[in-house]
Amino acid sequence: MSEDYNIEVLLKFVESQFAESTLDGKFYFSRNRYFIELEENQIDKGIGDKREGVWSKLYNPEKEKMFIVNEDGTEIPLSVTRGVFRQTYDDLKDVPICCFVLLSLKEDFDVNEDEKRLVLKPEIEEKLIEQFAGRDLIFVTDMREIIKRFDTACENEGLNRMRGMVKYYDDESEPHPLSQEEFDKDPARTLLYKRKFFEFQKEYRIALKKPQKSDRILDIGIVRDISYNLGTIELGKSLPIRLRFKEVESAEQ
Repeated sequence: MSEDYNIEVLLKFVESQFAESTLDGKFYFSRNRYFIELEENQIDKGIGDKREGVWSKLYNPEKEKMFIVNEDGTEIPLSVTRGVFRQTYDDLKDVPICCFVLLSLKEDFDVNEDEKRLVLKPEIEEKLIEQFAGRDLIFVTDMREIIKRFDTACENEGLNRMRGMVKYYDDESEPHPLSQEEFDKDPARTLLYKRKFFEFQKEYRIALKKPQKSDRILDIGIVRDISYNLGTIELGKSLPIRLRFKEVESAEQ
């Protein structure tokens, strides 16, 4: 197999009772507050994140100083050498998000040339099973097409949206990838950035940028032509993903 190849594999893990409706094109968007609150119950699995939508800035002792101010206005300097300032907008809690897992054949799979198959790396498979055990795995065969259908549905309903692969960074030692100006101009963009602790999720997101009073379902039309239910994820068993390849010789004219 060529070293230059790369194909993206889009997966959607859903509760079994919603698998059929998902294949019918009804995708559930949970408001961001769900993921914030989920961390309290699922921190052992690393699913929820209380810092969803939070912008951060590292404290620079060479350029900034911190003080305690007395009632008379006297400033008492504090000896602070390290710190992180965090900021968010309350409205971001109500931004609806639909989450997928996006895998790269080049980065996330090992190639078995003898058997002509691609095998998901064990460390990735283990984390996905731990996170999504009990859910059904929906495999999308045409990522471009399903994104096109999401875009069309949003445009038909006048929904402003954003989408993209989540980027992960160390918020304790690295500045937020967005500048202060970018954050102030478009706070919702922070929802495409998460703490490095969650990078195993390999998450792709579609977010409806206008805050909503409740979670919502977006109907993009039946996707059974490009999506398949591969079955329920079970602890102790491999993911039901079997990828094979074969060399195809082009016929000479």
